[in-house]
Amino acid sequence: MDQVTGAQIAAAAEKYAGAGYVYGGNASSVGDWDCSSFVSYVLGHDLGMALPGGRWGQPGFPPNAHGPVVTSYAAWSGAVPTTDPQPGDLVLWVGEGTGGHIGFVTGPDKMCSALDSAQGTVDTPIVGYGPTGITQVYRHLTEAAGSAAPPGGGGKGVSSRSLVEAVAVAVLVTTALVGIVVGAAGLAGLGFEAATLWAVKKAAEQ
Repeated sequence: MDQVTGAQIAAAAEKYAGAGYVYGGNASSVGDWDCSSFVSYVLGHDLGMALPGGRWGQPGFPPNAHGPVVTSYAAWSGAVPTTDPQPGDLVLWVGEGTGGHIGFVTGPDKMCSALDSAQGTVDTPIVGYGPTGITQVYRHLTEAAGSAAPPGGGGKGVSSRSLVEAVAVAVLVTTALVGIVVGAAGLAGLGFEAATLWAVKKAAEQ
């Protein structure tokens, strides 16, 4: 993982043990989620990571809509198959609707997931807590999952301070250049256009 560790992912998930469960919930608030939108909440909302096909807060993604489902996470290039699951990895029973399930590995044969409306979001064993007749698989989150900008289009973009400094520098440079041009025009008796060319040439020589 880039920046976010598996232990951090597992810890972020486990802090919601005891929260609720809503089938089809869009994770607009804590407990307003099912198994897959819970995963999206932890990764996208809490950790600022990518989600299958996009990012938290975009149209079609939580909290605006349910967003990725179990099969989306199963096919996602941001998580690769692993046979040695570690805390923070995803555990999946690949299927649609209630025929699938997903959670976070938190330890040997342990997971945290939004299980169902009766039990809510809970820590449980892995074995025996998925849909019957489906064998669980594991996927390890890759650097691609860690490349998302935080909600609101943040990330590693230019800060507001940098923008202010850039504007200030531009104003100073422009003011200085105009002063040179005007001074050159006055001293040399040149027209403004000719003085501008002279000033640009001098600036290039610095």
